[in-house]
Amino acid sequence: MSLVILLCTACSHKYRVDSLSTPEKLIPVNSHYYVMMAADGHFGGTQYVGSGVMVTDAVSMVLQQHQGGVTKATSLETLEQALERANTQNIEYVFRPLIVHWEDRATEWSGRPDRITMRYTIFDAKTGKEIASTLESASSKWGTFGGDHPQDLAPQTVEDFINSVSG
Repeated sequence: MSLVILLCTACSHKYRVDSLSTPEKLIPVNSHYYVMMAADGHFGGTQYVGSGVMVTDAVSMVLQQHQGGVTKATSLETLEQALERANTQNIEYVFRPLIVHWEDRATEWSGRPDRITMRYTIFDAKTGKEIASTLESASSKWGTFGGDHPQDLAPQTVEDFINSVSG
């Protein structure tokens, strides 16, 4: 029996919300977001080229499923530039994804899980005020056969955050 429990535990990803700041009132479901491009993640001396684009795509995909509209940045920019772009396009919110930690491991033979830590922040595009943020960590399941990567963990972290701030 304990072997079955151990094996089942090894077959699921783990997600943890480390901090969460929610808005005073929930963000309407039909809102339009400008999604900033995330900078690539790194671990130790390894930079994971393309991880920023993968995270930006994951954020955009989840927001498109839950919200009114999404405009995605095509390059890295400052928050001020993103707020300006959002305002010129009459977009209500700016969503800034930040890869805090990105660790891609060969879990299938090392037994070490992939790990990510993401910081997501939503700003009111008109005022530039931060209205919601979260820091969420995730690790891959141990029982993988080479099919999991850090980018597979990102969509659920976005989903968790959006579900807690919109309604």
